[in-house]
Amino acid sequence: MPSAFAAPERGTPTTLVHTRPVPADPDDLLPELQVTLMALTGLEVRHEIELDCLEEWSGQDRVKRSLYAEREWAYQQARDAHLERLAGLRERIMGHH
Repeated sequence: MPSAFAAPERGTPTTLVHTRPVPADPDDLLPELQVTLMALTGLEVRHEIELDCLEEWSGQDRVKRSLYAEREWAYQQARDAHLERLAGLRERIMGHH
């Protein structure tokens, strides 16, 4: 009887079996979830403060628009990363049930 770890016979195609990640206990993920939510909240607060400062700034409109676009792009990149992390945590938690 061949071993489960035996190499495939010559000429036999090998296939990779896709397995789902082992679900995590939601309680074990709580610290990661809290840190991610705190980071997202901090990002939102900083973004609002930056926009308020730009709005009140007496600089040229062209420069303000450029700075606003730059800040908006950076905010969206950071926000997307946090939301992706949350989605991964949710998937791991939901896989537990």
